[in-house]
Amino acid sequence: MINTNFLIEERKNSIVNLLQLRKVVTQLANDLEDATDDENLQSHLMQEYGKALDELKDLEDKYIVGLPRKPLSRCPFTNETHSQSIDTFGLDGVWWDAENPIRGYEEESQTFFAITGSVNIIGETPDTFFSIKPGPAVPWVSPRLLDNENIRAVLSHLKVGEYDAYVVVYYSKDKTTEIERINTWGTDRYISEDNEGLAVMGNTFDEEDEYDFDIAAWITKGKLKWIAPDDAALELHDSIDNCPYLNLSGYQYPVRIQNKEIVNCMITIEYDDEEKEEIQSKFCTNCGTPISEGMKFCGNCGNKV
Repeated sequence: MINTNFLIEERKNSIVNLLQLRKVVTQLANDLEDATDDENLQSHLMQEYGKALDELKDLEDKYIVGLPRKPLSRCPFTNETHSQSIDTFGLDGVWWDAENPIRGYEEESQTFFAITGSVNIIGETPDTFFSIKPGPAVPWVSPRLLDNENIRAVLSHLKVGEYDAYVVVYYSKDKTTEIERINTWGTDRYISEDNEGLAVMGNTFDEEDEYDFDIAAWITKGKLKWIAPDDAALELHDSIDNCPYLNLSGYQYPVRIQNKEIVNCMITIEYDDEEKEEIQSKFCTNCGTPISEGMKFCGNCGNKV
């Protein structure tokens, strides 16, 4: 399909119509459940429900086609550009609906693994009745993913409406490795391909261990590269010198936004001293690899244990 980007008013009308029709579909579904004893009414409702679903699908397709396709990142292994369709007009678009996002199909490259991000909400809070999960306000990475020897990540910037947004795309040179992915930016789930090319849906939790805001450390380790804001060439940098993503101000926890209310949705797990000792005695504190009693160094990363 040819992408014909929205005009502002077109996008606004598209979202309004989408959300109104969603309510109609939901109401018809509820009416069908209540009409089980009336075959004539049920038949009529089924026809109306089918028509509404077709109309909703048509509106969703038009919304997707109207979104801009942005070059966001570059693979550090193949140098291939990663581009995708995204609603950069604002967080009020249904692309950002955390529970029922309207997004186009994105075919994975040979190395693409996951995409996460952050949006720094400064000024007026988005006003939507659906739930938005834009991430923290500042850049972050997942230590669980980057501790894998096959995975690298690239950090870049874009504007979503008036807000600064930070995108982290993870790439793997060996996608056959059995490692759980991470929720796709802005949603409560991820969809990926298994080793046989079949679609797999899953979800991860917003636990503290999934978030690390020490960007400089991961750049220094060679696990994270960055692209300068507004760099159309998407040149990869691997030094902390002049890195624009260090020491940024903002909340360091993921948030959920609904009805203009911003809520911290970080999951904090507390352990007592005995549980902490047991955890530390069974896993490498650096990379999380299981270790056996008596081992002095981790067999995976070489960390002293």
